[in-house]
Amino acid sequence: MLVSLLVVAACYFAGEGISYMLSLPLPGPIAGMLLLLLLFKLRPSLFTLMARHIPPLLSHLALLFLPATVGLMVSYRLLDGYWPAVITAVIVSTVLSLLAGILVFRYADRER
Repeated sequence: MLVSLLVVAACYFAGEGISYMLSLPLPGPIAGMLLLLLLFKLRPSLFTLMARHIPPLLSHLALLFLPATVGLMVSYRLLDGYWPAVITAVIVSTVLSLLAGILVFRYADRER
């Protein structure tokens, strides 16, 4: 499980770094998920290693949304006047996250 968490964290931080350094309009976590998909394509053995740890990781996925939610509730005054942009960003990033997740799961399903 530790290796799986390390791979996920490394992809997340690499995605954040790539997104920041290249000034991409793509959120870092999405870039990280695409990087994880690329790793699965290049190293099927990595997917095999992580496959048994994926369900427990997904069962705790909701915990990752807590910091963002708390930050939004604490800083809501800073967002005054920017709500249309925030809502658009949330919708677009959600769609991109779902699409990246679908690609990863489709690849994972084919590997079984």
